[in-house]
Amino acid sequence: MKAAIIGLQQSGKTTVFRSLTSIHSVSKEARGQGIQIGNVKVPDTRLERLADIFKPPKTIGADVDFMDMVGARTDQKGAGLTPQVVTEIRSVDALVVVVRAFDNASVIHPLGTIDPLRDMKNIEAELSLTDMIQIEKRLQRIEKEHSDDREKEALLRAKEWLDAENPLRLSEMNEPELRMLSGFSFLSQKPLMLLNNIGEANVGEPFDQGLSDYAERNGLHLTQYCAEIELEISELEPEEQEGFFAEMGLEGTGRERLIRNVYEMLHLISFFTIADTEIRAWSIPEGTCAVNAAGKVHSDMERGFIRAEVINFEDFLQVGSMQAARDGGHLRLEGKDYEVRDGDLIRFRFNV
Repeated sequence: MKAAIIGLQQSGKTTVFRSLTSIHSVSKEARGQGIQIGNVKVPDTRLERLADIFKPPKTIGADVDFMDMVGARTDQKGAGLTPQVVTEIRSVDALVVVVRAFDNASVIHPLGTIDPLRDMKNIEAELSLTDMIQIEKRLQRIEKEHSDDREKEALLRAKEWLDAENPLRLSEMNEPELRMLSGFSFLSQKPLMLLNNIGEANVGEPFDQGLSDYAERNGLHLTQYCAEIELEISELEPEEQEGFFAEMGLEGTGRERLIRNVYEMLHLISFFTIADTEIRAWSIPEGTCAVNAAGKVHSDMERGFIRAEVINFEDFLQVGSMQAARDGGHLRLEGKDYEVRDGDLIRFRFNV
């Protein structure tokens, strides 16, 4: 799963990226011009608990790839995403839009003033404009080729929605129409998190009401984040972090909360597999059935699926061990249509 971090220039989005990925200098191997990619493990206390119990040689968490994109150019008319950025973010699963709420006299905002709501509206307008241009080009081609009327109708519905200044993620199109348009990877249709990048002096303050109202109206996930502090924390040794939290009056890292929030925004859940050599968390979309979850582990497991031996994490903690779960009849045998639950411990039986 991939999430792209975008925003206006000087919004602090690269600092957000570095705080998440522990990459503290611009990579010379960055993909394209100024685009960086970092793989981030999803914090999960359940996995840590399982590792303490089973003590495997390896513990592997679920992960998310974050991409730091080139900052959107800005002027008084709005924001502009480069063609390269547009191409890259079409392939991601979610967008994290960083808006600047911090003051720093040495880093001048390109529009001259700090206004997170204005900046967010500029980025949203650019995403919708990009979708509109794509739709109009496709409609022109359909007219020339006299192709599928169903596709044309779906595109016209999407255009109507954008004309009304609504992002496509809020559209009321039906399932057949959404399937018809799925290949276009429209930007305003992607799940979007609004990250309000605050200064150190604003830590602990409530959300800006204007941003909160905007996020609620537009189906956005809103989070408050101080990238400057989170970057400092990420550079500390684990034992030093506790003292830092106490000094700053913080409860854990915003970094961990942000990663979890993105994971949940993508409607992902985790299940666990336990082997002699490793315990591993696997990420799957909510509603995934057991046979497809098996395929996440290995294609042979999906192809030769017989049954899934399942116990949920909370139930496992009650019995204390896999042997006790087995002896007490707490392990369930589930078929291929079983809908995997978040926190399931699963052993797949298969034969190929």
